[in-house]
Amino acid sequence: MPKTRLAYPRLSLMMMLQFAVWGSWAVLIAGHLDYLNFTEFQIALVFGTTAFGSLLSPLIAGWIADRFASAQKFAAISHFLGAGALVVAHRQTEFGPLWTAILIHAVLYMPTIALTNAVAFRHMGESEKFGNIRVWGTIGWIAINWAIGLYLAYWEGKGLKGEKVGDALLFGAAVGVLMGVYCLTLPKTPPSKEAKNPYAFLEAFSLTRNRNFAALLAISFLVAIELPFYYNLTFLFFTDAAAGIGLPDSAATFAMSIGQVAEILVMLLLFPSIRRLGMKTTILLGILAWPVRYSIFALGEPTWLVIGSQALHGVCYAFFFAGGMVAVERLSSSDIRASAQGLIVFATNGLGMLVGHFLSGWIHKHYALPEGGHQWASIYMVPIALTVVAAGAFFLLFNESAYRRDTERIAEAD
Repeated sequence: MPKTRLAYPRLSLMMMLQFAVWGSWAVLIAGHLDYLNFTEFQIALVFGTTAFGSLLSPLIAGWIADRFASAQKFAAISHFLGAGALVVAHRQTEFGPLWTAILIHAVLYMPTIALTNAVAFRHMGESEKFGNIRVWGTIGWIAINWAIGLYLAYWEGKGLKGEKVGDALLFGAAVGVLMGVYCLTLPKTPPSKEAKNPYAFLEAFSLTRNRNFAALLAISFLVAIELPFYYNLTFLFFTDAAAGIGLPDSAATFAMSIGQVAEILVMLLLFPSIRRLGMKTTILLGILAWPVRYSIFALGEPTWLVIGSQALHGVCYAFFFAGGMVAVERLSSSDIRASAQGLIVFATNGLGMLVGHFLSGWIHKHYALPEGGHQWASIYMVPIALTVVAAGAFFLLFNESAYRRDTERIAEAD
C-alpha cells in the first residue's frame, strides 16, 4: 500500500491509545492490590497475567493477521472485549475473581501489541523511523498516568487514599473502548496474498536459524526477567516510608512517569542512533542503562537521585525494546512480520516476564522485614546481575556486519 503523510499522524494516535490502555493500570495495580491486602505472591500472580497472555495469544494473533484476517479489525475486537474484562476486574475484591478478570484482559490485550506494530510497519515506510511513531505510545502512557495522578490527588485531598487507586482499571476500560473504535478507522492491513506457508508462526520460529535473530530473542528473554522488578515493585518502593522515600500515591505516579518523559526524547534519537552507531551499539546501550538505574535504587539515596534515575528507563525501553522491534522487522520477510513481532512479544512479555514475576515475587517476600518494609538494596541486586550478564552475552553474540548483510538481502527480496 502506498505510504501517505496522513498515515503518520493516524499511526501515532494508534500507538498513543494502545499504550494508554496498558499504562492506565500497569503502574497503579500494585497499590490497589496492596490496599486489598493481597500477599506478595498474589501481587506477583496478578502481574503475571500479562505474561500468561503473552505466551500463546500473540503467536496465534500474528498467524491470523498474517494469513486470515485484517490486523486492525482483529485488534478492535480484542480491545472491546478487553475493556469489559477491566470493568469486571474493578468490581472484584477477592483474589480469584480479580486474577481471572485481569487474565482475560491480558489474553485479549497482549496480541494487540504485535498487531499494532504490524500495522505501523506496513504503512509507515522506513522501518528505522519506527521510533518516531512508537514515541506516541509513550506519550499515551504518560498522559493517562498524569490524568490518574490528578484524579488521585483530588481524592487524597478529601481524605481518600488507597480506596481510589483501583479506579485506574476503569480508566483503562474507557481508553480500551476508544481504541477499539479507532482501530476500525485504521488503514486496511489485510493478510499476505503471497504467503506460501499457511502456518506463519512456524515460519517465524524458523528465523531462529539466523544467529542475530536468535541472539536477540534469547537476550530479550533474559532482559525481560528483570522487568517485573521495575513494573511490580517500583510503586511500592517509592511509597515505602521505611525505605526513606515514602511518596504519596499521586506523587509516586508522577515520579514513575519521569521514565516515560525521558523515553519520548530518547525514542526520537532511535533512528539517528541506529544509523550512526549501528543496531548492536544502540541495543547494548539500552541494556546497560538498567543496571545503572537499579544500582541507584539499591543505594536508596539521595531521594532526588533515586527519582531522577527514572529517566534511564527512556534509554532502556527506546534503545532496547523499540530497537529490537526494528531489528525483528528488518530480519523477517513481509509475509511473516506480524508473527515475528508476536514471537518477540512471546519471548519478552511472555516467557521472560513470567519467570520474572515469580522471581520478583519470591525475592520481594524473601527480603520482607518483620517490622514492615523490605530490604530494597538486596532485592535490586538480582536485576543488576541479570542485566549485566545480558549485556555481556549480547556483546559477544550479535554481529553487526552480518545483520546489515541480512537486512539488505531481505529488503531486496521483498
